[in-house]
Amino acid sequence: MADDSIKVDYRGDKDFEILVKPDEALEYKEGDIDNFEKILFVREVFTDAGAAERASTQQLEDEFGTSNILEAAKQIFDQGNLQLTAEQKNQKREEKRKRIVSMISRRAMNPKTDSPHPPQRIKNAMEEAGVNVDPMEDIEKQFEEIVDAIRPIIPISMEEKEFAVKIPNEYAGKCYGKIKSQANVLEEEWGDDGFLAKLKMPAGAKKQLESDIQKVCKGKAVIKDI
Repeated sequence: MADDSIKVDYRGDKDFEILVKPDEALEYKEGDIDNFEKILFVREVFTDAGAAERASTQQLEDEFGTSNILEAAKQIFDQGNLQLTAEQKNQKREEKRKRIVSMISRRAMNPKTDSPHPPQRIKNAMEEAGVNVDPMEDIEKQFEEIVDAIRPIIPISMEEKEFAVKIPNEYAGKCYGKIKSQANVLEEEWGDDGFLAKLKMPAGAKKQLESDIQKVCKGKAVIKDI
């Protein structure tokens, strides 16, 4: 296999492999580029890339329902296992670790203090629990497992709260984007005397949103728990 390519393994009735460019393949998988053909190191489908054994037209037809190499390669990439370089794995693992720490800090709270845990405390708990962040697995899928893993170490509540806000019209436009990006808007109404909304969001993040709203509104917003 070429030094400047990585392999994608596909395991079906028969094994198939393709060679892709490392950086471009990861960008494609992350949705940063959309031209699949550009990620291929060679436009070939192999049964053994190391031995340069190419798949036959009949083998492609039998497994993928097409003899078109590009179409078969796309199925292999979508359904197969992308073998990242060690550097890529470490980089992706660290990126996802930071995002998961941020998610826990925003979504969860310390039920003893009714406030979010600082990121460093979450990092320490993850290390103590021996959490292994998967560089390829979806963050949302890992989130709950990691919360469960650190719960014996630090108290965590995933409670959600519902509350109502009333924002004067002069500040409503500036606040609306913040509200939509951070909370689930259950109901909303635009009236002559202001913007009214019923919101639901993780309890740990509620205080920060309230603070952000009041800062924009210069303390003139009305916020009440439901």
